[in-house]
Amino acid sequence: MESEKDPKLHGVRKRRRSSSESLIGAYYRLLLSYTWLTLLSNRTNVGNAKVAGLEKDIGLVGYQYNIGLSIFYITYALSEVPSNLLLKRIGADKWIPILVTGFGLVCFCTTFIKNFAGFMVVRALLGLWEGGMMPGVAFYLSTYYKRHELVFRIGIFVSASSLSGAFGGLLASGLLKIPQVKGIPSGAWRNIFLVEGIITMALGLAAFYFLPGPAEKTKFLNERERMIAIQRLMKDGDEGNTAGSQTAKGDSWWRAFKSLNTWICAICFLLNNMTVQGISLFMPTLMKGMGYSTIQSQLRTVPPYVVASVFSIGIAYGSFRSGRRGMWLLFIVPLVIAGLSILLGTSNSQAKYAGIFLIAMGAFPQGPILLSWATNNSAPNTVRAVSSALVVAVGTMGPIVTSWIYLPSDSPRYPIANSVQLGAQGAFFVLVCILILHNMRENRRRARGERDYRLNASEEEVARLGSLHPNFRLVL
Repeated sequence: MESEKDPKLHGVRKRRRSSSESLIGAYYRLLLSYTWLTLLSNRTNVGNAKVAGLEKDIGLVGYQYNIGLSIFYITYALSEVPSNLLLKRIGADKWIPILVTGFGLVCFCTTFIKNFAGFMVVRALLGLWEGGMMPGVAFYLSTYYKRHELVFRIGIFVSASSLSGAFGGLLASGLLKIPQVKGIPSGAWRNIFLVEGIITMALGLAAFYFLPGPAEKTKFLNERERMIAIQRLMKDGDEGNTAGSQTAKGDSWWRAFKSLNTWICAICFLLNNMTVQGISLFMPTLMKGMGYSTIQSQLRTVPPYVVASVFSIGIAYGSFRSGRRGMWLLFIVPLVIAGLSILLGTSNSQAKYAGIFLIAMGAFPQGPILLSWATNNSAPNTVRAVSSALVVAVGTMGPIVTSWIYLPSDSPRYPIANSVQLGAQGAFFVLVCILILHNMRENRRRARGERDYRLNASEEEVARLGSLHPNFRLVL
């Protein structure tokens, strides 16, 4: 007991924790650096290729482009939960590099498509490989970071994907100017898929070596640092939030599926994805509709992504420091509503461009906060894995809706799409208010002892309560 009160010993322990946390942060930034580049090949390349002549070169007519967008999101959604269960069995340090290498290969193969059938095949395969990426990374980070730390780290990750949109626009504008490789069918847009596919595969293969394994096994930490990393999570928050407590697979599914917190986050993620994917896939077309050339349209997509990325990090940091999720969502939703109102209310190109900035600034930060909110209030790890995958799987339905509200006949102003998006953001605002009130009410019930009956069980059953434990407090 005396040693625990020794300030010198306490300082040594604190420095050791800081050292371990710094190492974890360094390895996380390594994950971030390669994810930034791998996501660029899938966030904006189809939209960039569209304005560069993809539809004409492979003979797409009518709604075939929209069908191709939809099939991607269908297979994307179907693969998310199974992918996270495979990740849990195989290990994130192996499964995430497999996913990255896989969708890099599909991106590379897109270079050679010649017709609608080929377009459908590569889009479906791309969805299968990419579907597990976002929930997989969210779960992976939850095994290294405390609940209150997670939102900022996921925020950085997602801001990297928005930066990839900026980088993708710059890269596309450059690749469209270089000569094509001999033996490849005509079409400058093919350079985009060729180069980005090669980069992605190379980074995916490198990740097999560089991506750290779980804290208890990783070779990047020594024995003492591994123990510190594990203890950080075991001491995180309230009873039931330890990394070690597990539940049976069937129970994990049921716990995640009956959680109101998970479902509201999932529906809000769907509404958010409608807006984010609408901007990502159709921003080049919106720019071209303002009178800019193909290259100018690509370049003018860059600033909104850059500003949105910086703003996303700031919002994520604010959420991290305050320990709140809902109030930050209520702050940024009005930005999207204002931007959509501008697109609907004016034909002035400069005003519309400003509206796109507002939409990007308000929409991109929503995703990481929602994903963090869902994982923060899900425990133990098996429930968290299913919950994060479920949120992203339901959220993926949003882009399917997006694919069918941005119709060719409405181009380039898309009044119907923007009106639907406006209504979606209004519903988003209401749902966030409901979830905040629900979590406040549940926390008060637990504080009054109304959930203590859950402790009238065996020691093993109590250890599996996780986020249902009476001492566990839901994040607001």
